[in-house]
Amino acid sequence: MRRDYIDTGYSPKDTDLICEFHIEPSAGVNFEEAATHMAGESSIDSWTEISTLSPELAARLKPHVFYVDEDAQTVRVAYSEELFELGSVPQVLSAVAGNILSMKVVDNLRLQDIAFPGSMLHEFKGPKFGLPGIRELTGVQDRPLIGTIVKPKVGLTSEKHAEVAYKSFAGGCDLVKDDENLTDQKFNGFEKRAELTLKLAEKAESETGERKMYLCNITAPTCKEMIRRMNVLKDLGASYAMIDIVPAGWTALQTLREEAEDAGLALHAHRCMHSAYTRNPRHGISMLVVAKLCRLIGLDQLHIGTVVGKMHGEKHEVLSLHDECVLDNVPA
Repeated sequence: MRRDYIDTGYSPKDTDLICEFHIEPSAGVNFEEAATHMAGESSIDSWTEISTLSPELAARLKPHVFYVDEDAQTVRVAYSEELFELGSVPQVLSAVAGNILSMKVVDNLRLQDIAFPGSMLHEFKGPKFGLPGIRELTGVQDRPLIGTIVKPKVGLTSEKHAEVAYKSFAGGCDLVKDDENLTDQKFNGFEKRAELTLKLAEKAESETGERKMYLCNITAPTCKEMIRRMNVLKDLGASYAMIDIVPAGWTALQTLREEAEDAGLALHAHRCMHSAYTRNPRHGISMLVVAKLCRLIGLDQLHIGTVVGKMHGEKHEVLSLHDECVLDNVPA
């Protein structure tokens, strides 16, 4: 492992990707040593000396730990954009949130935030609709959108599911969505549920004079099947599709965004399973990073929490996630 990655005099370039980490060294490991190993392992280096890592290569691609605050257990690392496949969330995360989370030299390590250079930002599509587009789609401009979820999560027949959705629409809801674990079960198959619920959404529209949106879950075992389900919704006249972002994975999300461009469907992101790596404030990946990546990929809506209710999420986190999702310029 090289020892020249701590570089507090370095000024990040416009072409650098910058990450902020919370880092807690293991017993007997000092803070800068842990930061050095983390920076090296997430880029060009390894635990031992590498004979093929020439000085010229290292000089061009080495990471720079340019900010170190041991009291706050925080470091910031600047990485050359050359280290990354532009437009690939899986490859970026394999570097800055991959093996480093398993290193023995740290007891805890958390990726808190990522700042992308312009060259990488331009490779992502971003949302097709976003907040303005969703408001135009729903016809709601001057109030919050009102939505609900068909309950119980699973167990209803397709007919009963559609009936519950219809009553919700008729009662004033703009959006009615599937829950995260309802996909294509025997008692409530995807295609039958989608057809029946969309028909009753149309009925509620004619009765109320309001747009009604059904968010059907297209999470599937393969990307091919996920896209097929999206196209089923398109052919049925749907305006939305819902996806379980963490179980589906980043490749599936980027594939979905590519395919949804022509389908013209808004993409609603359910964040179930995120707490497996976001809830621990000392280790893993922050929900802020997840939200940023979802916006870059191009999902139109994302669950960010409510402060009150059954799910974990402090007020400051929910507000910061809101800013990350909607503001043109996000506060540092």
